[in-house]
Amino acid sequence: MLPVIVGIEGLTLTPRERELFTRLQPAGYILFSRNITDYELTRELTDELRALTSGPDEPIIAIDQEGGRVVRTADIGVQHPSAADLSATADDSLVTRAAYYNAQCLHTLGVNTNFAPVLDIASPHANALPSRCWGADSQTVTSWAGVWNRAHTRAGIATCGKHFPGMGGAECDPHFELPVLHGTKDDFLADAAIPFHALMPELPSMMIAHVLIPEIDPALPTSLSPSLVQDFLRSQLGYEGIIFTDDLCMGAIAKQYTPAESVAMALRAGCDLPLVCHNACEHLEAIADAVSLLPENIMEEVERRINAFRFPLSSRRPMTFIEWHDYLSDTCAFNAQVPSSCSATPGSPVQDY
Repeated sequence: MLPVIVGIEGLTLTPRERELFTRLQPAGYILFSRNITDYELTRELTDELRALTSGPDEPIIAIDQEGGRVVRTADIGVQHPSAADLSATADDSLVTRAAYYNAQCLHTLGVNTNFAPVLDIASPHANALPSRCWGADSQTVTSWAGVWNRAHTRAGIATCGKHFPGMGGAECDPHFELPVLHGTKDDFLADAAIPFHALMPELPSMMIAHVLIPEIDPALPTSLSPSLVQDFLRSQLGYEGIIFTDDLCMGAIAKQYTPAESVAMALRAGCDLPLVCHNACEHLEAIADAVSLLPENIMEEVERRINAFRFPLSSRRPMTFIEWHDYLSDTCAFNAQVPSSCSATPGSPVQDY
C-alpha cells in the first residue's frame, strides 16, 4: 500500500491510471468536479477503484463536499448550503438535515470520506475560506461544526477536521502562496486551535494547513513540520487519528518541493496520508521510490493508522433512478429553507476544482 491520496484526471480511469493504481496500491483517492457529471458513471468509477484495491479493507474514496462554494456535485444537480449560511440559521435540525442529505449523496456516489467540516475561524482576509467557516469565534465554530460532524458521522461517512492548527487569519490563499501566521502553540490553543482540540475525540481524521508559523517552525510549512505535526498535534495534544495533508500540488508547497519530496517530508513529520490531487500519474513512481527509503518504524505506524481508519469504511448500494429523482426534489426543497447570504467572496481555485 502506498500511503498517499491521489486525484483522478477524468470521468473514467485511463489505462495508465489503471496500471499504476493496481501495481502501487494507493491508500485512497479524491474526487473533484471533473470526475462527477453523472451519478451512475461516478459510481462505476468508485466501484472500479474498489475492485483494483487488494486486501480486505476498502480504499479511502474522499471528496471536498462542504457546501456552498465548495461542492463537487453541481453538475449532477446537487448543492448544499454553506457552513456560514447553516450557522446563521442557529437551527440544530437544519444543520443535522444538511449533513444527512450530504451523506446520502456521497453514499450513492460510492464516497466514504468527506474532507469536512472546516474548523477554521472566519476572518475578513482574502484567503480561501470566506463562507466556508462556521463562525467568527471559536465557540460558534465548535458548536455548529460539532452538530454537523456528529450527524454526518451517524450517517456513515467518515469526516475530517481542517485545517489544523487553524488558518482563518491567513492573509493570502495557499493555492497560490504560502501564508505566514504568527503565534506560539499556546497562542493557537487559546483561540484558532480550540475547535480542533474540542472536537478531537470525535474526529477520525484531521487535515494539516499549508502555513508557515515561525514561532513553531521557522523553516518548514506546518504540513511538513515535525514540530507542528509530531510534537504539537501527536505528542502534546495526543491525537491518534489519521492526519492528511492539504493538497501538496498547491502553490504554497509546489513552488518549493516536488510531490515526491513533499510526500516524504510529510510522512517524516508525522502525517499519514499526503494528498496529490492533480497530475498524480506524473509523480506516483517517484513518490513510491521516495516512500521506499523512509525508516521502517515510520511506515509501520503509518500503515497501522491507515488500516484502523479504513477498517470501518463501507460502501452502500447506489440509489435507483426513482430514489435519485426523489432525493433531488427533497434537497431542493430543503435548500430553500436555508437563506443564502449571497455575499461576494474572493475567488479561489478551491471552488473550481
